[in-house]
Amino acid sequence: MATITARIDEKTKIQAEEIATSIGLNLSSVISVFINRFVAERGFPFAVTDPMYTPIFDRDDLTKAVTKAVMERKEVAELPESFFIIPKNDSGK
Repeated sequence: MATITARIDEKTKIQAEEIATSIGLNLSSVISVFINRFVAERGFPFAVTDPMYTPIFDRDDLTKAVTKAVMERKEVAELPESFFIIPKNDSGK
């Protein structure tokens, strides 16, 4: 076994411990689960994105459009509007 030490603010640690306890785990087990998933997926087990940009595309929208085209055996007529990168301005809009 190896030991990992990480620094995190106290409030976040307390919240994490409360959530872990509510599902029957301790914080060490939660961290172990995360690291095991990180290794199994060879990266983060969730999207890690820049909050200043919207995603390149909405996977659900694109999946639906492609699935529909495949089922109907025709070309995708148009890409969903969410396919394009739209930078957010400083006001968050």
